[in-house]
Amino acid sequence: MDIRVCDQLEILDLCQRYHSYKTAGSYSAYCFGVYEQDRLVAAYSWMPPALGAAKSVCPEAPQGVLALSRMVAVPREERLLRHVSKPLRIQMRRLIDRGRWPVLVTYSDEGDGHTGHVYKCSGWHKTERRRRPVYTDNSGVRQSVVDGRYLTLSGYTWLQRWEHWVCDSGTVNLWMESHGWYREPIPGKVWRSGNQAYRYVQREVGV
Repeated sequence: MDIRVCDQLEILDLCQRYHSYKTAGSYSAYCFGVYEQDRLVAAYSWMPPALGAAKSVCPEAPQGVLALSRMVAVPREERLLRHVSKPLRIQMRRLIDRGRWPVLVTYSDEGDGHTGHVYKCSGWHKTERRRRPVYTDNSGVRQSVVDGRYLTLSGYTWLQRWEHWVCDSGTVNLWMESHGWYREPIPGKVWRSGNQAYRYVQREVGV
């Protein structure tokens, strides 16, 4: 299987053609694509979730949470890849630094007919299920509620949250430290709240 790091614009193009949300964001911590004869047939975009969402998943260490924000593929009749869960498992086990990101989260949108079967096949576990409003812009594309003043409430859907942990709850900080990841202040930088800004850096374990 030909899995490679891909470009954010490649994922956006695939989402605009085949994903119900039609968007892919402007940033990803990881972007992976499955290629068949150099043609992109499936793509996966990972990024840290918003702080509130990360705290909901892992209150002890929201900085260790990474979200599968987009998963998209061309129709099955246009690709040899039968199960999009297989490259997803490869990413979870080999390609993502699980020392830095011990907690993974994603969502299945029941309003789009998604059952989460791919996540179940990949070893994720169901957790919280919530009813959420659906907002669209003037062109009918779904958008974030963050820009709600420009959007139209078009209905409601149910989102099922799925999680995948490589360590036990209560041990996430220790897990990250054991893999060399530590928080350090960014000199001269503060967050919007006025608090000191931090970043995570990896040091050699035992140093």
